[in-house]
Amino acid sequence: PPGEKLLCDNTVAHVVGRMYAASSTKVLDGVSVTTYPGNPSSDDYEDTIPDNNIVVVWALGAVLHNAETDLDTNLQQFNLGVSDYVCGGTKTFIIECILLF
Repeated sequence: PPGEKLLCDNTVAHVVGRMYAASSTKVLDGVSVTTYPGNPSSDDYEDTIPDNNIVVVWALGAVLHNAETDLDTNLQQFNLGVSDYVCGGTKTFIIECILLF
């Protein structure tokens, strides 16, 4: 029901969703939420959760300028213009991409 908590405090979850993050607005439109089992208030709860400190972003957009490549650091940088339907409206923003090649 509306207003009720969906998850216990401190529950760890794997979330797949659409996100929009402007300067003061942060919106996450959840597509899939999977929680890790166990009791979040237990002292050993975090020991049962796999270490997964990787952020994955899928984006489809247009590269706004030619990539800049730094051969000394093996980094490539470009801006990606993206728009998607998130929480009731189309949001447009720019993602700065830095790749190690």
